[in-house]
Amino acid sequence: MEYTPLAGSTQANFSDSSYAPYRIPSSRSHESSTWSKSKWPVESQKLSRLTPARISLIIGDSILASAPLIFIVLAIIAAGLDGKPVSDYGLHLRHVLLLSPTIFPIIFAALMGRCFRSIGLYRAERGISLIRLEQLIGCQSLFAALERLFALRAFSLVGIIMTLVWLLSPLGGQAALRLMSTAPDMVQTNGTVYFLNPNAYTDSALLGASAVNSARATFTSIFLASLLSSVKYQNTPMDLWGNVKIPAINSISGPADSGGWLDVNHSANVTYASLIGIPVANVPSTGTSNFSLTSRYFSVNCTKNVEVGIAAFGNVTQTWKLLYNSLDCHETWPCSLDVQSLDSTGNITQANCTIAPQYIESIISCTGQACGVDKLRMASEPADQDRENYIQHLLVNEMAVLPTVDNYDVGSAGERGSTNMEKWMYDPYSFIGDTYDNVDLWRLTPDLLAQRLNIVINTFFQSTFATTALAGNLPQNLSSLATGIAPALTFNASASQVVEQTADKYQCDWMWIAILLAVSAVLQIFAYTGLVLKYITLAPDILGYVSSLTLLNPYVPVPTGGTTLDGLQRASLLRDIRLKIGDVCANEPHGAIAIASADRGTVGKLTRTRWYI
Repeated sequence: MEYTPLAGSTQANFSDSSYAPYRIPSSRSHESSTWSKSKWPVESQKLSRLTPARISLIIGDSILASAPLIFIVLAIIAAGLDGKPVSDYGLHLRHVLLLSPTIFPIIFAALMGRCFRSIGLYRAERGISLIRLEQLIGCQSLFAALERLFALRAFSLVGIIMTLVWLLSPLGGQAALRLMSTAPDMVQTNGTVYFLNPNAYTDSALLGASAVNSARATFTSIFLASLLSSVKYQNTPMDLWGNVKIPAINSISGPADSGGWLDVNHSANVTYASLIGIPVANVPSTGTSNFSLTSRYFSVNCTKNVEVGIAAFGNVTQTWKLLYNSLDCHETWPCSLDVQSLDSTGNITQANCTIAPQYIESIISCTGQACGVDKLRMASEPADQDRENYIQHLLVNEMAVLPTVDNYDVGSAGERGSTNMEKWMYDPYSFIGDTYDNVDLWRLTPDLLAQRLNIVINTFFQSTFATTALAGNLPQNLSSLATGIAPALTFNASASQVVEQTADKYQCDWMWIAILLAVSAVLQIFAYTGLVLKYITLAPDILGYVSSLTLLNPYVPVPTGGTTLDGLQRASLLRDIRLKIGDVCANEPHGAIAIASADRGTVGKLTRTRWYI
């Protein structure tokens, strides 16, 4: 036998006569204590005999190979619970599914690894390349598959597919965990919500002097309560009594949609037309609801706001004036409105503004009975000159009454400092306090003055009618509020869509159910394939076992025979034999490395300085 020496080594000639490695006696005798002598197969045997033990093993392997059916059944059960109310049965199922990320990878690794081994053994019995056999036998995990793919440089389609198959393991475990969840069941119904008739203003206390004096205590308290609480409620979608506030349409930015609707962005501060909202009734206390309503407000615009001399103010009997003359309108809107207010320097603020009514349609969205405007647009109504004249008549009276709401019939009112209304317009967030000075409204920009004056005018106007409906607690029979002079306190009906939450129900994620079914089906096919190949293969399973290295090994003294044993059977019978990887040619110039019995003491120790063939 000839060989080529390693670089730098001394040429040696190991012929059959000169090379005499460690030999096992022909009798292969060994101490009886190192192997199960009574169970060692010393006689010839047939392969794959159908013994009771083999039948039991087939049954056990069949049960194990059917494990993926568990996850298929779980997916089907979960799908059957979709849309069903939460129950103890479903809760138990969810508890089982919580274990899936742990159980599924274990079952996947066991069955997929056995399948690849069975394929390798089946092919080895019929002839297969060593590199392919090494891939199949060693493909027992994702890391092992990647290791063999790169270490063996086996970048074939089969090798890549074997690696990708292992990626299904975590995918299946996570899919089982995400099969189902609970979600509230939303039931949509139709209802009816009632809102205050926009024409309720026709019963306003501003109708005449007698009505003003009769209602002064009522509208004064309502108006000042709204004004004084504005620090907290100025930017909220509902007023302090729970009425729905309507945003000032001129303050809404952004384009309108094809229907003219403007979206209200509640994530930013919203400017409302009034501090008093629209009373609504019959709003469901649970769920979400949507409905529409109409309302009427005034819109104020100012083009000039300056400081002028006090001579233009006239008699100082009050601290501010709203100069409005409906005759200037000539039956058209907007009408001119001038604002005068005493300032801190002995001069006055002079603002030139206009005022006009607006008819607004709003879409309201409620969560329970907490409501807000989502969209609004300008609405049209039939022309009615009598109505316009009536509104102008009310405005004339409002401009006369509003400046003295909180100091009516007070002596020398013009010398006691600005009213709460003026202070609020100057600074809505810091105006409460007993001070005797005047504020400088001319310091405000025309747009800012118009915005705040608009709120004051609308809030006061709303405090003069439908006052019994503002505080809530409306009766079930709303028609009872219409007693008296019509159309006072009538409510309009608005169809609403109500979505209410009922008991939680199970909700399946069909994508994850499909993934789990697909992965489980693939695993089931591989499991049954491995099961069939395992029991139609005649060759004993000796691949990948340490005990297989003792098969016909001249350096390990074992009895003759035993070639029909698989790796685990051989390991069980030779359990006490001590093995050692070492130099089996310790007495030769060059060593040879092999696995051998360590009991005889003839296996040399490996060193870094010795040459090995």
